[in-house]
Amino acid sequence: MANTTFSGPVRSQNGFQTVSIDSTTGAVTTVASFGSTVATPGTVSALTGTAPVAGGAEAVLLTSTAGLGIYVGSGAPTISAAQGSLYIRTDGSSTSTRLYVNTTGSTTWTNVTTAA
Repeated sequence: MANTTFSGPVRSQNGFQTVSIDSTTGAVTTVASFGSTVATPGTVSALTGTAPVAGGAEAVLLTSTAGLGIYVGSGAPTISAAQGSLYIRTDGSSTSTRLYVNTTGSTTWTNVTTAA
């Protein structure tokens, strides 16, 4: 499929999807989607076809600050991110292993103690 570049707005009434197609089976998997009701409020999905990565992977980048975002993964975070980024641990089993915040802008993450 060819790439297309637009100079104006791209509009859709029913949302947008990024898909991958298995080269062997032809199966189509939705990788990311942007819902049609974002302003009222809506749904934004990212990495829906991706399993959690050990140590973390970016799920959503939030601003023009490099690496500032929300990261998701299994195990303690080891990924480098901007200061203030959040890490959600999918296998966190206690009030101190579920959520982390990056405190230095590198691979230093501090756990956030949550309620039970």
